[in-house]
Order: sequence, then structure tokens, then C-alpha cells
Amino acid sequence: MTSYLCITIQFLQPYSHGRDGNGNPEWPPSPLRLMQGLVAGSAGRWNERINLNRAIKALRHLETLSPPEIIGAEAIPCRIPYRLYVPDNVADKVTSISDYRAEKDVRQAHLADSSVHYLYRLPNGDFDGRELAAVMRQAARAMTHVGWGIDMIAGDASLLTSAQAGEIPGQRWEPSTAGDTPLRVPRTGTLCDLARKHSDFLNRVTKYGFRPVPPLREFAIVNYRRRDQPVGRPYRVFQLRDCSGELFRYPHRKLIHIAGMVRHLAVDLMEKDPPRDVPAEWAKTYVAGHPNADIEHHRQLSYLPLPSIGHVHADPGVRRVMLAAPVGDDMLLDYVARRLAGQVLKPDPEYPDPFVGGEPPMLIPLSQLVRDGVVSAYTKPANVWHSFTPVILPGHDDYKPGKTRALIERALRQSGIEQPCEFEYSTFSRFPKSYSAQKYDKHKRPQGYFRPSYLNSQTAVHLTLRFKDNVKVPGPLAIGAGRHCGLGLFATEQRA
Repeated sequence: MTSYLCITIQFLQPYSHGRDGNGNPEWPPSPLRLMQGLVAGSAGRWNERINLNRAIKALRHLETLSPPEIIGAEAIPCRIPYRLYVPDNVADKVTSISDYRAEKDVRQAHLADSSVHYLYRLPNGDFDGRELAAVMRQAARAMTHVGWGIDMIAGDASLLTSAQAGEIPGQRWEPSTAGDTPLRVPRTGTLCDLARKHSDFLNRVTKYGFRPVPPLREFAIVNYRRRDQPVGRPYRVFQLRDCSGELFRYPHRKLIHIAGMVRHLAVDLMEKDPPRDVPAEWAKTYVAGHPNADIEHHRQLSYLPLPSIGHVHADPGVRRVMLAAPVGDDMLLDYVARRLAGQVLKPDPEYPDPFVGGEPPMLIPLSQLVRDGVVSAYTKPANVWHSFTPVILPGHDDYKPGKTRALIERALRQSGIEQPCEFEYSTFSRFPKSYSAQKYDKHKRPQGYFRPSYLNSQTAVHLTLRFKDNVKVPGPLAIGAGRHCGLGLFATEQRA
């Protein structure tokens, strides 16, 4: 029978100040933060201030377990921070400390419930789960806080069956490649690195002066997903860089050129070196996107050039391109992305000399661990989304509002938008530097975004989507007939 080690922390005040490694608000508290609390609790419980002995075996076993499922309540960030004034460490040099204080703005999160549970699945092995739970119970009950010293907690631990673990109330976060909440988790070596950091802290003052304490290095970052939240499509992002390593800019009005070049490059690579166990026409149907009449539900990659966004004054030129796959196709996406890395784009014969005689850019992978403001605007979960590029509807509306709404609803269904939402449509985008959905201006001159020729006869609109019940849907969101080449691409609100 499967058993779980459940470690519970309960905040003594209904708020949290936790921050991740980059200083951003963190909820739920990461498993690494829990591990640090357990180590500190063990040291205090058995008065082992230099070296741990009593709990060392259990803690080493804990760091080898798979990342836990986390159960807790919703945390609502405070909109208005409060300010602290932290005295500088110069009290021995000045007569008045009032002029030597640093301002620190604090944005706490209010908790709907004070308990957080960490469920570690225990594999069948030599280590007795009851022994592990007994040691962890004593260590957890000796914990005093997690993260900031003002986040006081009480802890406990127990051994649960699968049925008991399933009955714990609260929101559940679980490790997932589709997750949007990166949390630090311990791994083999974390305990030794914590001991190293503690030793470095105790010996930071030497006869030669102060020696800075290096940060913790031995931990992993795992993406977590709240179970009741929609799953986002897996994606990989490339930066466009020239031969000197500088970011390459391409006009966003012509972004389908970039999409086409990346697509042709991917098709060429996959025809020469496809992954194992895929159908013979996989490169044609999945990578190139040509539907197969024998397949009921067509699946394909999307090539999404990303206009720069994030601030009202941002230059919207394309400097990044995203490769997005259907949900569950992470391994296929990784296979294609690894082979595209470092490749140089080749001009498409359909669009002669797209680089105006200049050198074409290279595709340089952007690590998922790097926080990129532009990528975040297209991917972070949000309740309200606005189209940056116009949505090409599956047909012509004949200038009839009723037919327009019917075509929009069909486009949403075809794009896999399952969450109930309300929408508004317009000729113009909420993003001021986006082009309108019209193909021609009042003088019958071409305007707006370039479209593939097969989409020229179809109606285009800009959309705003508002998902019901305040559900936050993760990106990327691309809707409409041009959703696989960068048209109908949605983003969240930009900063003023």
C-alpha cells in the first residue's frame, strides 16, 4: 500500500512574506524552504549546533524523495505595500542612527487558511516510513518559522495512507512540466550544502577581514501547477541574434516571414532526422502542419514570432520566436527545439530578400529559467487577454454582427479554448503599437499585418477575452485561422 509522509506547517499569523531566489513573491512556500526549516528545527531539538547527528539519516533520505505535492490555501497579495526602515549597521560609529536607515517596501500575502501540507510519496524500500515520520515529527515540532523571522509557524509530521492524503482539504499544487509556479526543491547534496553555508556563516569574520558567505547552490527548480488551473501549452523560445551576438530586430508587420522561415527550417531538419516511432508523414503533418484526412484530431506545431511588449514605449519589433506544441507533446517539442538551436534562418523563396541584403539571424535558445518580460507577457496566467495580432476568423462575416460573433465562437472552439469566457471585438487592438485588423486604409492602400495568401479573403478582428469565475488561463494563446504562424496571438496587459 502506498504511504505518504505529510509534513504540515501552520502560520501563526494569516500572512506570508516569502520570496523566491529572485526576490519575487513565493506561494506556496517552496520545499527547499521547508527543508531549511527542518534542518534548523533538528539543530534546535537535539542541541546540535555544529553537526547534525540524530536526524541526519532521515534528512538525507528526505532530500532523495521526489518533489512533494503541496496542499494549502489561496494567498492574496496585498496591493499596497507597507514600508520598513531598516537601520544600517553603523551604530558603533555614529551618535544617532536616525539618519542611517534603509527604506524597504514589503508586500505581504494574506492567507485564506493558515495550514500548508507537504505530501512526500514513500517508495517501498529499506527505510522504514514510521521511523522517518517519527524523526520528522520531532524536527517539525521544533521549527519556529519559514523564510522571514516574522513568519512564525508551528509544525508537525505524520504518516498517511492514500485515502487519508486525498481527504486533506485545500488547493493542491503538483509537479508538472506544464506548471507555471517554479519552486526550489532539495536534491541529493542539499543537506551538505546547507552545512557548508552554515559553516561559512560562522567563519565569515577572519583575521584578514570579512569573508562573504556564498549562496546555496545545491538545489533544483521544479515547476508546479495548481490542479484546478487550466494546463498551458508547452513552448520553447528562441532569440534572434546576428553574427555579432546582438539581438536582431525584424518588423512585426511582416512577422509571418519569420514564422515561415522557422517552419521550413524545422521541416527540413525533421525530414532528415525524425524522432523514433513517429508516422512516416509526421514531418509533413505535425511539423509542416498539413492536415491528414485520415486523422480526426489534427495536431501540429505553432511558430509564433513575439513582438516586443511589456511597456507602452517598447519597440514592438520581433526579436524572439516561440515554438509551441499541443498539450502533452513536451518530448516532441524538445526534440525539434534541440535541433533548431543555433541554426541560421534561410530566406523563403515566397518572400525574396526579407533581410534587405543583410545577414540572416541565428536561433539562440532562451533558457526557461531566465525571466524574460516579453515572454512573460505572452505566457503568464491571466484572467484577461488582448490580441496583439488580429484574429483571422474561419470565414467572412458579410459585415453582419451576428455572423461575426458566431465566427468568433467557432474560432475559440477550433483553437481549443475550453474555459468559459466573454469576448469583445474591435478593429483595433488594446495595444497601441499593434496594427489594425483592416487590410486596407481609406485610400485602398494595403495596411496591417501581412497575411498568407490563403487567408486574405477572411474577416479579421481584434479580441479581448475575459475568462469567467476569475480563472487565470496560461499562455501562449493563439486563436483563429492564422494561429500557427503568429496571427491571433494574445498577450496580457502591459505596464504604463
